[in-house]
Amino acid sequence: MRKFAEYPIVINYNLHTQLRSRPAEVQFHQARQYEAERQLSIKTNTTSDSTIENNLWKQEIDRYEGTVYDCLQKINGNAVGRMVLGLINKQTTVWIIPKSDADLKQCNCAQTGPLKYDIPKDGSYARGAGFGDTVIQFRPELGDDTLFHELVHAYRYSYKKFQPVTINVRNGLLSDVQSTEEFLAHQMENIYLSQGTRPLTMDYKWASVCDKKTIYDFLVANSEMLQTLKFFMHHEYLAMLAAHSFATTYNPFRDYKELEAKYLEGTALSELPELAN
Repeated sequence: MRKFAEYPIVINYNLHTQLRSRPAEVQFHQARQYEAERQLSIKTNTTSDSTIENNLWKQEIDRYEGTVYDCLQKINGNAVGRMVLGLINKQTTVWIIPKSDADLKQCNCAQTGPLKYDIPKDGSYARGAGFGDTVIQFRPELGDDTLFHELVHAYRYSYKKFQPVTINVRNGLLSDVQSTEEFLAHQMENIYLSQGTRPLTMDYKWASVCDKKTIYDFLVANSEMLQTLKFFMHHEYLAMLAAHSFATTYNPFRDYKELEAKYLEGTALSELPELAN
């Protein structure tokens, strides 16, 4: 278990603790003992594999925690990353843990959720509602940009602001839906990448490498994305800071007026409304 610098972040290699606890968690869930399931989940996510007999997994622990620490150092060396790290509520803790092979099969991605999640009323396994301390399931091979994306979620959870709203998205003839929380994290991730003069990706769903103009054209073609940008500009401190603090090439918060004006060309509208939340 390793704390990162002065930030409220703990790297905790607990893969084998997860594997040992999983059958009991499933058993509690199937018996509808949801509080016992949650308490075991909290204990599992905050317990290190170093507690297992004779520190059996020391090499794995040191390798994982050292590699994630290096990822966090890279994020801290980027001005956008440093801003997000510094904004996480210091009254909370972000736990970064490895993702098991079973979880990775369900989603080859990183995931963030509250440590003490709200117990779903429908009896499902959903653990995304809640606030305060957070757990990031992360594998280092996903990269520092993915970890940064998850830290944006952790920041939002830490202030009880994580409130996903579904928006409609179009990409040419393709259409899909997207969470506003993923949209925010992806925009911040691209600003982070732009700060490091690294390649950008178009969208959370369609993650192809694109230049700024292509992504801006994509945003202009999606009014609900523009309305979401406007909502966060008005209500999210992180977006406000991003708009005024960074001279990155890519920054749709800073460039919102330009994007909105392009969308409104040829219409009778004077402005777009912000997304209703």
